[in-house]
Amino acid sequence: MNRAPVESLEVDGRWCPMAHCNQTDDSFHDLPPLREARTSQRIADPVVSPYAWDNLGAYTGEEMAVCAYESPRHPALVGYDHQDGSIKWTSPPADLPGDARRRPNGIAMAKMGIGGKPARSYVFASNPAEFVAYAADGTRLWKRRTTEIAGHAPRWIGAPSSLRLTDAKELVAATTEGWVVKLNPADGSTIDAYRMETDVAVGGRLYRGILACIKSPAVIGDVLYCVVQFRPHPSNPLAPRFCPVHLVRVELSQPGRAGLESAIRPLGRPESPRETCPDRVAIGVYRGGGSPPAWRAPDGKVLVFGHASAPVRGQLRPAVTAVEDDRGVLGIRWRSLLDVTPWDDVYAAPALHGDSRTLLVPTLNGIHVFRRVDSLSGDIPSVRPLSGELVQVGTRAPTTVRVGSPFALTFDPDADEIVAYTNFRVSSGFGVSSYGFLGAFALPPVGRSAPRPLWCRPLAVTPAGAPAPGVGTAGQPALFRYDREGEEATAVIVNTVSTGTYIIR
Repeated sequence: MNRAPVESLEVDGRWCPMAHCNQTDDSFHDLPPLREARTSQRIADPVVSPYAWDNLGAYTGEEMAVCAYESPRHPALVGYDHQDGSIKWTSPPADLPGDARRRPNGIAMAKMGIGGKPARSYVFASNPAEFVAYAADGTRLWKRRTTEIAGHAPRWIGAPSSLRLTDAKELVAATTEGWVVKLNPADGSTIDAYRMETDVAVGGRLYRGILACIKSPAVIGDVLYCVVQFRPHPSNPLAPRFCPVHLVRVELSQPGRAGLESAIRPLGRPESPRETCPDRVAIGVYRGGGSPPAWRAPDGKVLVFGHASAPVRGQLRPAVTAVEDDRGVLGIRWRSLLDVTPWDDVYAAPALHGDSRTLLVPTLNGIHVFRRVDSLSGDIPSVRPLSGELVQVGTRAPTTVRVGSPFALTFDPDADEIVAYTNFRVSSGFGVSSYGFLGAFALPPVGRSAPRPLWCRPLAVTPAGAPAPGVGTAGQPALFRYDREGEEATAVIVNTVSTGTYIIR
């Protein structure tokens, strides 16, 4: 194990409102809401990539916004100035390489003190080929190939998920090949690497395999929570439809064991199909949906909200499960089978507003809102999804409105409302074209009052400024603060699949 000095790191380990968000630099969700959109500024025109759906979106901190791009003909990362949207820096073309696509994963931005220097902002990024770190001005600090991370896995550790930072000042990622790795953020050196190999009971027998991380994890303190799909060893195959999805708890350190304080604690391994392990709980089968948010509830227990498919009368339906961590033992607190139309599912990460105990779970056809999530228990009936009332696009033609991306959330204490921001895909009843809009709506955190649309802006425009066809974004929007005529104001940045990058003020 190797560790270079990190003197300070500002981390809020209380909750992860959305698994893609950056909670270590500016906590950009804790900003005054943008209740009115005055302008929409198109600030970049990325090369169109057919794989841009995998992009997790935009990220913001105190000093800049950073967007990630898929195309190998475009820099993987671009840092933008908050004030005017100008480009501050781009990552070198050789960084985060890819053949058909770069596949940049979730970024971590942190304010740290390294090597005796004052605390300043840093950007950490990864893709299946590399881990990279940059200073606030875009200077590369270090770069490591993924093949160098684990000495006993020199060829392939899988694609890293979103990067996280722990209270122990360590950079953490989980991968599609079941690896959990910890790196020193100062120099990228490996602190520890562990593969989630275990046995899982299916149909009354044990299958050996790995737990593959399929979505971004959440980290609270020095514990990682991750939705994983079981992948059996080729010697004992299992159809994907029957492969269970678990939420697992991975201790990233082993306190009290001399010499092992920085080592990842291995997961338990059952000795019989009837034995359960306290570090995991099954939440469905086949696939997991969006990334799980996590929250330390007032009773001190951590609640993690995972989702997967559940078989119901021969059909698969999305199920939302609230898993509680009670002193290291995972258990199900409540579960809800979502009442959706055929083929609808959870495709984007839910968002949690911990202070009001409100969980927003998006499917294509609506948003399912669960309130007072820490007081629910058992089997919870599906809630009626919110849909068309969330956005007004200014057309008299009948439209179909679908939710297309994760949320950003803010809270307005004066109005006692959650203000949510997301991508809407709007299809006109008189044609087949789809239009992407970034929209905001207000939602009371208690009661059954209907949400109110606040504003929406097109994410593709014609030369005359009218909405143009486009799917908008599959990634998250990100909020930030800037100076507007001597006063601080809130804005949002979002990069799209194929029609540019926008700042809405």
